[in-house]
Amino acid sequence: MRNKNPKSEIQTPNSPKGRRVVVTGLGMVSAIGVGREAFWENCLLGTSGIKPVRRFDVSSYRSKLGGQLPEIDFKIFIKPANLRRMDRIGKIMVSAVKLALDDSGLDLGKEDPHQLGISIGTGLGSSDTVDQFFRALLKEGPVGGQPLLFQTAVPNAITSHCAIEHGIKGVNITFSHKETSTEMAMAYAYHLLKEGRAEVILAGGGDELSEPLYHVYSMLGALSPGKGKGSEGVMPFGRDRNGIVLGEGSGIIVLETLEHAEKRGARIYAEIGGVGLSGSTDGVLRYDLNGDSIARAMSMAAEEPAIVDYISAGANSTPELDRAEASAIRKVFGERTKEIFVSSLKSMIGEFDGSGGVRACGVALSLYHGVIPPTIGTVNLDPSCDLNVILGQSKEKEIRSALLNSCSNGGSNISICFKRFA
Repeated sequence: MRNKNPKSEIQTPNSPKGRRVVVTGLGMVSAIGVGREAFWENCLLGTSGIKPVRRFDVSSYRSKLGGQLPEIDFKIFIKPANLRRMDRIGKIMVSAVKLALDDSGLDLGKEDPHQLGISIGTGLGSSDTVDQFFRALLKEGPVGGQPLLFQTAVPNAITSHCAIEHGIKGVNITFSHKETSTEMAMAYAYHLLKEGRAEVILAGGGDELSEPLYHVYSMLGALSPGKGKGSEGVMPFGRDRNGIVLGEGSGIIVLETLEHAEKRGARIYAEIGGVGLSGSTDGVLRYDLNGDSIARAMSMAAEEPAIVDYISAGANSTPELDRAEASAIRKVFGERTKEIFVSSLKSMIGEFDGSGGVRACGVALSLYHGVIPPTIGTVNLDPSCDLNVILGQSKEKEIRSALLNSCSNGGSNISICFKRFA
């Protein structure tokens, strides 16, 4: 397996718009591991993070499973005095940021804090805190609204906690765009760095598994086993799939200009090669079923489709998205489709709006080590998803470039191209 990064011999262009952007740090808090080493080991083993939900009562639902985080001692990652100001999702994301910074080797004392930014994506943010706040309001009226809960429930509170904890004074922004939230945050950071508006940006995000969210998805019949058919589980691209399994977690990648990374001798996992964004008008709760808009996003991201060797799919075990993404892949790559390896990390961590950060860490590690994690749970492929899906076991493969796909029902699609650094 390849585990060394040669120094680039290509000079960084003088023009800010020509700046190259690289990935130098990874931090993940996931159902299959906290921190790079534990996460990557379980990725390659095909370890499932899907287990019976314990955080709240699911006895009244047919669905019982979730990609729930293990118990975490947050004092390891966060100053004790600051812990009481954060809710659970805040602690999760601040911990992921700490892990990413440690992995990157950045010495914040030597960095210009104004050139260090943070771009975070989250679909629902502090959903558990919002639930507590409004339950208290309904029960006790205005006097029941706890001020501490209110200030942690606003959408940008998580990003603010991350910035305050680590002294980040550059760009500070929060994205909330359903399943594409974290990818939007990474795309924005990429463009800012490329344009010379910062030297380093921490990008990614996440979401938490909460009781109201589980209830809504269950009532919609979206959770496996949807409409009560078949056995419960997550099976992306599978013939027997019957709905999603909700998960939670956070993934942060450290993005920096190549010039800055090389100046400090940083380890480089991968380079960002491009981003594609598109939308569709099929409906608020629908995906682009023929895959045209997903294909547009992929085409924009992959400026060199001939060297795309791997796709980290957004496939989440719903027939609609899985088939739409498979159709999009065939439209973009044509005869090359069968040469391109495909896997869905959601088979291990579940589906959640902020899963893109964790999945981006997986893509960067795949490029760096030359190994692709498998899709687990799926045994028989849906004939309409006739792709080169890696099932069961990881595969060693030198990857020239890879696409990270994300699609949101309601019309938002994004694809990010990661390239092997050379």
